[in-house]
Amino acid sequence: MKFTVATLLALAAMAFAYPAADNNVPVRRQVDAQAPAMSDGNGNVIPFDATKVKAGAAKRV
Repeated sequence: MKFTVATLLALAAMAFAYPAADNNVPVRRQVDAQAPAMSDGNGNVIPFDATKVKAGAAKRV
């Protein structure tokens, strides 16, 4: 009986905690999905530019 009550309370708590968001709202992207991008230390999405990457001391052949 205790298990049934605990289960019902857990299910009721989950039902109330479930976010009631509108799923039909379009998502606004920060950058073009086809363009290369990365995130910085703060989690912001920034475009990736390979020309600004500094290669280390490794010599390439």
